[in-house]
Amino acid sequence: MKKLHRLLLIMMTSFLLLVPADAAFAAKKSSVIRPGESLQQVRTLSWKATLLRNVRTKYGRFRAGTVVTVVRGGAKCVIRLKGHNYSISRQYLSFGQDLASVVTKGDYNKLTKTTYINSTAHKSKSRYLVWVSLDKQRVNIFRGKNKKWKLVKVFKCTTGRENSTPIGNFTIKAKYPSYGNLAYYMEFSGSGFHRWPGVGVESIGTHTQSHGCIRMTQSNIIWMYNNLPVGTRVWIY
Repeated sequence: MKKLHRLLLIMMTSFLLLVPADAAFAAKKSSVIRPGESLQQVRTLSWKATLLRNVRTKYGRFRAGTVVTVVRGGAKCVIRLKGHNYSISRQYLSFGQDLASVVTKGDYNKLTKTTYINSTAHKSKSRYLVWVSLDKQRVNIFRGKNKKWKLVKVFKCTTGRENSTPIGNFTIKAKYPSYGNLAYYMEFSGSGFHRWPGVGVESIGTHTQSHGCIRMTQSNIIWMYNNLPVGTRVWIY
């Protein structure tokens, strides 16, 4: 009997020692960022454009043909010149390549997304934060608070053709069940999320083709409409 008790004690001790080791291994394995999904890759995404006219600002004079970095897209773009932001009409910029040419297959993994968004110190007036990844054509929804965001939803989307979707920080300003021919419209900065206006309500099209809005399937936009309140931060990049 004593030998049996001793054997059981050894088995229980061995089990308790193995559990933390296995758990540590699992945690280490889950924290690995897969090849091609580095945090640096997310941070360095930017748009280049060429000036189509001479531009004079208080920061200096720039000739047509100068290559600039676009930090916000849309009808009125914001470009970076000598460390300062400058607003310019989109008609005076040549992008050369459309957004569709840089859209890549697949998606960043969960760890990459969470690490990236928590490194940017984004704040939201609601408990949700939305990151629209232009190069992956994904709407990533986080719940929590500043630097403690957790990824809860990932939806596929299609954005604007010819770089017409604005880039930068925005806030959901209003929500409308219907807005013209658009359903479940969630407005931000002159654009918005809405159901794809095509025939199939669970379709989003196959490429960047809107006029700047972000097109969603019906089931996904309904979830967003019901859960994301006015005031929610939207980060498009």
